[in-house]
Amino acid sequence: MIEIRRAGLADCAFIRELSVEVVGQGIPENRDIPTAEVQERCREGLAELEQWIVRKREFAILVAVDVEKDNQRAGFIIIEFNHAEESTGEKQSYIFNLAVRPEYWGKWAGHRLVWEACKISHQRGYRYMTSKVTASNERALLSAVKLGFEIERYQLTIACGPEGRARMPGRPFAERDHAVTRMLKDRKKKKSGETK
Repeated sequence: MIEIRRAGLADCAFIRELSVEVVGQGIPENRDIPTAEVQERCREGLAELEQWIVRKREFAILVAVDVEKDNQRAGFIIIEFNHAEESTGEKQSYIFNLAVRPEYWGKWAGHRLVWEACKISHQRGYRYMTSKVTASNERALLSAVKLGFEIERYQLTIACGPEGRARMPGRPFAERDHAVTRMLKDRKKKKSGETK
């Protein structure tokens, strides 16, 4: 059974480790930046994590734990407060980061983290919580829509070159973490179907 609790300083190593492990899921397929570079940026982006845990007015950090497995950590969410919607100016909370260990995908850990984040956001007086999902990460996008998120904006990107627009470089397939994860899941399904 998954339960949600506030993160403490003892959770920082877990949050950093899982963030780096799954950061490749968020890299758009059209970008050719090496995953290792993005992982380093992720490490740098979490440099103040201990301060965020203490600064409860600006952040809420929650951890999902599996109580049936001696409170093993399953995932986390970092919510940042006081963001403004860019066109309306309305204040809203923002999911800075959300990650669930792969063995807990499909086991409601992410859903429970988001639901608790919604409750906390409401308690703080926010009517909305927003997030960003990489368009090519279909698993995360579908999960967000099932949770009740509405798509409000699309981010458009174009590559620029000496003649004007250029072709997007694209990532090598082996570095498309969400595509590789989907492929391995499909193989597993096919294999289990063959053995029945």
